[in-house]
Amino acid sequence: MEFEKFLYKKKIKELPEDLLPREKALKLGIDKLSDGELLALTLGSGTKGINVIGLADKIIKTFGYEGLKKVSIEDLTKIKGIGTSKALQILAIVELAKRLCEETSHIEINSPEDVYNQVKDLKSEKKEKFICLYTNSINQLLGKETIAVGSLNVVGIPPRDIFLPALEYNAYGIVMVHNHPNAPSNPSDEDIRFTNEVKELALKLGFEILDHIIVGSDGYFSFRQNNIW
Repeated sequence: MEFEKFLYKKKIKELPEDLLPREKALKLGIDKLSDGELLALTLGSGTKGINVIGLADKIIKTFGYEGLKKVSIEDLTKIKGIGTSKALQILAIVELAKRLCEETSHIEINSPEDVYNQVKDLKSEKKEKFICLYTNSINQLLGKETIAVGSLNVVGIPPRDIFLPALEYNAYGIVMVHNHPNAPSNPSDEDIRFTNEVKELALKLGFEILDHIIVGSDGYFSFRQNNIW
C-alpha cells in the first residue's frame, strides 16, 4: 500500500518503462494490461498529486466493476481530477463494453465455418497464434482469448492457460484455434497428439473440446469435420 502511494505520486516520466501502460501495451500486447492500466491508457493524464495510474486505480476501487456498469457523469466528477471530459471517456468505455457483451451473446458457434468467421484474420498473420473460443452449453460464444503468440509449438502450451479462462467464463465448450503462417492448414503429428491430450484433460475438468481449427494459407482444417477425434 505504501509503495502504491509512492508510485501514484510520481510523475509518469519518472517511472520506469515497465510500469507505464502505453509502453507495456506496445511491448507485451494490450491484453497483458491490468484493468487499471487499461483505464489509465484511456484517461491519458492524471491530476495534481496523483498520476494517471493512481487515478485509474482510484476509480476502479471507488466504484468496483458492478458500480461502473451503472455509474453516472455526476458520480464520476465527484472524484478529484475527473472533469466532464474524462467522465465522458469513462462512460464511453463502459457503454462500448456493454454493447460488445450484447453482441457477443448473440453469436453461436455451431460449425467450423462459424469458428473461422471469428478468427479468419489469422490467415494473414505473420506470427503464430493460439486462440481459444469459449461457449456455454447451447453454443453461444462467451469470449475469445489469445493464449500464446510468436514462434510456438502447440505441445509447449500449458493446459492451464487454456482452462483458466474457461473457469472465468464459466464455460462449457472450448474451441482451440491456431494458425500456420504461409503454410497449409493440415495438422502435424504434434498437433494431433496435443489435441487428444487436451481433450482427455478437459473431460476430467468438466469441459468439452468442441473442435480444433488450424488456419493456413489454404483456408482452414477442422479436426471434428475430418474425424480426427
